[in-house]
Amino acid sequence: MAKRMERVARGVTAGELALGLLLSLLVACGSESLEQLEEEASDCPEGPPIQLGGAPSSAVLLNAYYLQDEAARELRGGQTESRVVEEVLSKAAAMGVWGLRTNGFNDAPEKRGVSTIQVAPGQYDEDSLRGLDLVLARASHHGVKLVLPLGNYWDAYGGARQYVAWAGLPAPRQGDPRFFTERAVIEHYKRYITFLLSRTNTFDGIRYGEHPAVLGWELLNEPRGVGLDRGGEAMRAWVDEIASVVKAQAPGHLVGTGEEGFDTSVEGYDAAFWSRVPPASLFEASSSFRGNTASPHIDFGSVHFYPEHWGIPTVHTARSGASWISDHAALARELGKPLFLGEFGLRNQGDFSLEERRAIYRGWLLCAWRVGVGGIAPWMFAPDDRPDAWDDFTFYFRDGTRPEDARNRYADLLIEAAGRSGRR
Repeated sequence: MAKRMERVARGVTAGELALGLLLSLLVACGSESLEQLEEEASDCPEGPPIQLGGAPSSAVLLNAYYLQDEAARELRGGQTESRVVEEVLSKAAAMGVWGLRTNGFNDAPEKRGVSTIQVAPGQYDEDSLRGLDLVLARASHHGVKLVLPLGNYWDAYGGARQYVAWAGLPAPRQGDPRFFTERAVIEHYKRYITFLLSRTNTFDGIRYGEHPAVLGWELLNEPRGVGLDRGGEAMRAWVDEIASVVKAQAPGHLVGTGEEGFDTSVEGYDAAFWSRVPPASLFEASSSFRGNTASPHIDFGSVHFYPEHWGIPTVHTARSGASWISDHAALARELGKPLFLGEFGLRNQGDFSLEERRAIYRGWLLCAWRVGVGGIAPWMFAPDDRPDAWDDFTFYFRDGTRPEDARNRYADLLIEAAGRSGRR
């Protein structure tokens, strides 16, 4: 007010008045735009909640895939605990989130002697396994549950390509479809799962398949049907076979596919909306969310959401997330199963400003609560010493800051959502 009075006292030109009016209008429009983004992102129908095991409805989790890798490095270096594991787990507990999603595998050739678990078919590095032992034991100590993918479709940490290469098949590639169809590869993967889930943790003496820190296992991180039959039958057969092995070894744990939610057609989805929003490849995937989730060995539906990477137009981003969440939740509910949104994100240097991303995230978190999903986990929670450039989607809860500090990006939104979780 004092500044404004000074300007009036000395005289204000017509140009200054016009500029001031324009700035006021721009601020107002920006505010309305944020409200509109949040409204579109949260525009979801009410649905009865279906919980992920003992988790509260719409439980909030964090993605921190790197915990085994960090723990193995620190243990191999002579430490008795992992600084990174302790930081991430303690901050997750402080935020009130239910759990973490983190890797239950490491087949990376370049990390042998550092953190690789499986160094060759059936050959395992004990020091690297103790890294995963530590993650489970410390998660239990902090009261944080874990969802653990058992492998990766992509090349990171070995992936499908590594299994195909181990089988001696020619020209292995990222996301190699032979991972899902070749008997030698399938049998090798089943042996790894059986070995891992039968392991007794060296820190607490508890068998993996019975470990109380584990909320659930995912068959693979983001399995895709590229190169498989158009109807999704091959992927469904793989899901049935691999999931039955996991259930046999960990009968008290939940099992999910780890998929992104793609399907073979738009049937059962909001066809009117998705027909206006490319790309059509989301529903021409040679893998069916509906079919895979219907497997009697699968306990929850799995979806991810990365609209920028998938080519969804910016103008449709907020609403497409609401539709993706509500459509898949409805399909899972028809099957009597909860939905886990295991990853989602908007790039830090992408199409939206931080305030716009916050508005959309707040809306998607509210949408998940309204439709009654089992759990929702944004990608990607980072420890303080990891730079922003490490990942396109990093967010933090930095030491010595308040959750709403802009450097943390979304910590306050997740605390808010965690506080809402279970209140239905």
